Amino acid sequence: MKQMINTPPARTFRWLGVNGTAAELPQEAGNYTCSVPEGAEQTFVLQENSSLQKVTIEVGPHAVFRLIQIHRNTDDTERFSEIRVNCQESARFEWYRIVLGGNCYDNCSVALSGADSSFTAEIGYRLDGSDRLDVNCEAIHTGRRTRSTIHASGVMTGASAKILRSTIDLQKGCKGAVGNEQEDVLLLDETVENRSVPVILCTEEDVEGNHGTTIGQLDEDLVFYLSTRGIPQEAIYDMMARARIDAVIRRIPDPALQTALLDEKEAAI
Repeated sequence: MKQMINTPPARTFRWLGVNGTAAELPQEAGNYTCSVPEGAEQTFVLQENSSLQKVTIEVGPHAVFRLIQIHRNTDDTERFSEIRVNCQESARFEWYRIVLGGNCYDNCSVALSGADSSFTAEIGYRLDGSDRLDVNCEAIHTGRRTRSTIHASGVMTGASAKILRSTIDLQKGCKGAVGNEQEDVLLLDETVENRSVPVILCTEEDVEGNHGTTIGQLDEDLVFYLSTRGIPQEAIYDMMARARIDAVIRRIPDPALQTALLDEKEAAI
């Protein structure tokens, strides 16, 4: 039986098709629960051991937790993930999500309940053919002086489809909070279907929220210049896609992990 997933906190007109997605979830799920102790710093690479993964994380005071997910399009299996995080005082949560094709559905909700806590999401994707990416990402600010940044960058070709719902929810009591969301999408075919839904909700004064989306195609002058240097058009598109994925990986503050993920990405593409 299908159920609604990736439902954003604020809904809009039904005909826009952004209020959630009807999907049939797998019966069995892989569950991961973590409590990060005060002052600790941890990095975890979540392996795709099941089609549905449920993650619950409690980040203690002054602690740092990094969650890294990378999807390689090895089969037609639909992948679902549900991530729930709570950040206590001065805690920091970082989510790095890399999608190299396939069909992925991600729901990440982060509660910034502790004062001076922060959340950073870095999402990179490369979609082609009939690939589908469906994401709902929420930063819920309740603590004072909390910070959130949701950044996504990707390339779409073929008949691929993507929807990114990014919400910064500045709730009563979060004085001094700042939220930023930005997406940069490169569309290389007219047959792609892209939907970007940046939302800022606010019930508190003395806060700051910023959002924006850049959607476009490759600059014709750049393509012409590279073509005159003997680079085929397909290789030019591939370079641009790789650059966006590499940029997300290089933001991970762990050189050894960066190298491993870059090598793994090259093997997957």
